Amino acid sequence: MPYKMPDADLREFLHRLEREGELAHVRRPVELNYEIGAICRKTLDLRGPALCFDAIKGHTIPLVVNLFATRRRYALAIGTTPEEIHRHWSERTEKPIEPKVVKTGPCKDNVILGKDVDLGKFPIPIWNELDGGPYITLPCHITKHPVNGSRNASMYRGQVHDSRTIGLLAAPYRHIVLHRTEALKRGEPLPVAIALGVDPAITVASAAGFPYGVDELTMAGALRDEPIELVRCETIPLEVPASAEIVLEGEIDPKELRGEGLFGEFTGYYGIKHPRPVIKIKAITHRNNPIYAASYEGLPPHDTALLQGLPIETEILRLCPLPGIQKVHVTEGGGGAFNCVISIKKQFEGFGKMIAMAALGTWGARYVKTLIIVDDDVDPFDWTQVEWALATRVQPHRDVEIIRDVVGCILDPSLSLQERRTGHSRTSKMIIDATKYDAAEFEIPCRPKQDMMEKINREWVEYAIPAGNGR
Repeated sequence: MPYKMPDADLREFLHRLEREGELAHVRRPVELNYEIGAICRKTLDLRGPALCFDAIKGHTIPLVVNLFATRRRYALAIGTTPEEIHRHWSERTEKPIEPKVVKTGPCKDNVILGKDVDLGKFPIPIWNELDGGPYITLPCHITKHPVNGSRNASMYRGQVHDSRTIGLLAAPYRHIVLHRTEALKRGEPLPVAIALGVDPAITVASAAGFPYGVDELTMAGALRDEPIELVRCETIPLEVPASAEIVLEGEIDPKELRGEGLFGEFTGYYGIKHPRPVIKIKAITHRNNPIYAASYEGLPPHDTALLQGLPIETEILRLCPLPGIQKVHVTEGGGGAFNCVISIKKQFEGFGKMIAMAALGTWGARYVKTLIIVDDDVDPFDWTQVEWALATRVQPHRDVEIIRDVVGCILDPSLSLQERRTGHSRTSKMIIDATKYDAAEFEIPCRPKQDMMEKINREWVEYAIPAGNGR
């Protein structure tokens, strides 16, 4: 398939999803709190389309959600196909493209300042039963290093504390925290712009785990193959995507902390409530007739499993120096972060563990906690095949390795309470080599005759056998 330019903004992307049958409108009036979350949960479980809620009680602004929850929709967001995502990503991100600042853009259609700022204008839901309040879930936080001016654009959850205050959860190793730490040394607040409803290439880039110092907006430009257009903020010294639906301009208060949480995270758990920094909103700008974009978080599957997982897969393929890797799958059940399966052409005994250590040594795989290596006759995207390999090719005393005291994820619920409170998030990691041991002598897997299987696949529709419901 030839490369297609990604859509210029969220609106174009929504039109594309609609044309492709990947977007459904919910026109029945719904409650903002809890009902929308329940509808999203059911739709995700059924592997349904992205949703646009057109009739939210008490609001005139529509809410779009679950835009990136399948590999097909993720591929549409960056102008490629599911089969070509890894190659496309690697080729494009080799050539970052600097954004360009323009005089104005649609995000400046409406400017709200000072006491008129009110986050309650937007349909920000309470998603799950025990959530501590409304949460912004698909933002692009933009900051700059106070000394060298390097820019970061990343995604962090945001609890709406009141009409002008948003909470922030970010682990000590996240870039926004490094920027805040430097501002604190200078006794200054850190300016933060939160862009909502951005060009899908920006969402994809801001959710990816690029190394420190990489400007995600240059990577979004690379994925688009043209510069991202930025406009200057009204009240803080930052630039934001010109085509964003909504922009929140604010500062991280250097002193104030508020209890943040609970929140149903991508792990499928609520985590802990803890005092965390807040962002004081000074201005809001937005397009005429804005669209609010969000992501349902909770039990997988969901957007985050793809937004986190696909870049990890690509970075392992790009950075792992050993030959023989065939496919990489960061699983949805692991939240797109914790579990990874790699298939390889095994060269010799011990080769699987070498691949595993090389993969875990990449920056992209820093959250991966359980890494399974399988032979190339096992599809890492088919859990039944992976489980078969685990059952028939693994001797635990020989094939399992534990690596202790390495960086994990602050939101991993298996960590101790102290680790989650401090944010140090030291974890252990497990390598499972589920490749055939002594392959030349290993028993032969049983399968149908290959040419007959190919015939059946070609002519499958002619057998008129209905599909099952997958349960």
